[in-house]
Amino acid sequence: MKIYLRLLAASGALAVVLTPASARAVGTGDSPVRTADVPTAATLSAEHDYKDWIAARSGAPRRAGALLSDIPYEYHWTPTHLQERGYWCGPASVQTVDDYWGATASQTTIAARLGTTTNGTDFSLVDDALRYYSGKPYVYAGPLASGTEVLSRIEYGLDVRKNPMIGDFSVPATWPNYVYAHSGHIIPIEAFDWRYGTVRLNDPYDEADWMSGGGNTGGHKTYAKGLIASAVYNHWRRAVVY
Repeated sequence: MKIYLRLLAASGALAVVLTPASARAVGTGDSPVRTADVPTAATLSAEHDYKDWIAARSGAPRRAGALLSDIPYEYHWTPTHLQERGYWCGPASVQTVDDYWGATASQTTIAARLGTTTNGTDFSLVDDALRYYSGKPYVYAGPLASGTEVLSRIEYGLDVRKNPMIGDFSVPATWPNYVYAHSGHIIPIEAFDWRYGTVRLNDPYDEADWMSGGGNTGGHKTYAKGLIASAVYNHWRRAVVY
């Protein structure tokens, strides 16, 4: 009986490995449970500022003191922290951004605060964890209305708020570096450069470490802005934290 069970487990594992990438979609630790973010006063204030920023760019009146920037690029360099478990993209992303600000909490500690389980991390809690560990006024923004808004939020978050960000992505197998599709993946966003039409991520998930034949996805990776916009917009949350 034990031999039979071992053979059955081995055949199941082999079937997973041999399944075509196009037919597979897995998460890396982004909870599929459809919870809603609970807005804070800081969230509402940030939304007012973002709308003022958009209005100013369109030539409409804005509130006195509203922030405005027309710089076509912004670069932050965050330290890379690869996720220590296959479902810890959330804790690893928070650790990456917290480390940028000088915090040193472990992924185990962050996972406990986020309530991360084997089903993943509730992305609506990421801004709360970032505020707690970094002391910075991080907020959740979403659902975003379009891919264009995804890019404007990235510009606003990195260039105006000056915060390395975290996004909630649905990564297709057609992405550069990736071999498999990942229906839910939490990734830090650290730079954009509209001169070249790119956005740079600091990916906590190295696909090759966790999946047979996976790609070299971990760490600082630059992608065309359209791929970033669609991957955030195609996730059911359509959300970022900045």
